[in-house]
Parts: sequence; structure tokens; C-alpha cells
Amino acid sequence: MNDTTLPTKRNNKSATTLRPGFGLHDWMNLLRHAKDLAQRRGKPIRRSIPLSEIQQHNKPYDGWMILRGKVYNISPYLAYHPGGQEILNGCLGRDATKLFDKYHSWVNLDGLIGPLLLGYVQIEKRHEDETDGGGGGGYLKGKVGDGTM
Repeated sequence: MNDTTLPTKRNNKSATTLRPGFGLHDWMNLLRHAKDLAQRRGKPIRRSIPLSEIQQHNKPYDGWMILRGKVYNISPYLAYHPGGQEILNGCLGRDATKLFDKYHSWVNLDGLIGPLLLGYVQIEKRHEDETDGGGGGGYLKGKVGDGTM
């Protein structure tokens, strides 16, 4: 064996340990049995949620997130996230599409958090003089990592 075939050493300082009962299996079990995780209270999926409303839901107990143009009430999932809740806290009330795709592009959103869907983002008209700025979000202004929020 040479150095390129040896397993790499992991830095355990950054490893996050989930509490018992908060693994992927537990999350999937909760999805199968919960009635209203998105807390829509029987209301239909909304067709157009304004960004200003999404931005108000930026707390762990009331956190919405935009992923690929869809708005999710991500609060019920926070404790189950393998990377820890703290990583997601900075994305609450924002578009986290680019950040999500950077680390989880292979993840099936509908299978993982589909029941948390609240609706779709209202696409706001942009003026010609506005630019994206290459921030960390995806679809909208005021994205994670661009310093506007």
C-alpha cells in the first residue's frame, strides 16, 4: 500500500454527533407517521410566497428556507440534520439553494423534506441595473452568503 491508498484520517473536532433518536431512520419514521409537519393546518400549498414573508421566518422554532424555488418549513428537521442544527440556522429565512447544492446536490429533496413544503417563492421582477453578485443563494436577491441579509 502506498500513501494514496491508505484511508485518510478524520478530524473529529468538526464531527457532529446527533442525539439518540435523531438519526435519518428516525426522521424517515417521523415523516411516515406525522400528519402536518409543515404546520399548514389543512391549507393548500401556496403558489406565491413573497420573499419579505419568508425573511420573517428566521428562527429555529419558526424557520423557513428556500431550496430550488420552493419554500419549506425546515424547523421540524433541524434537530435531525447530520451536520448539526447550527449549520442550518444561518440559512433560515433565506434562499440556501447554492449552499445546499454545493454539499447535497445528490439528495432527493422531495423524499427528505417534501412534507415540509409550504409553497413556491414569488419571483420578484428585477431591474436591469441589479446584478446577482454571485452570492451563496440561488434564485433570489438576499441570499445566503452575499452579505445582503
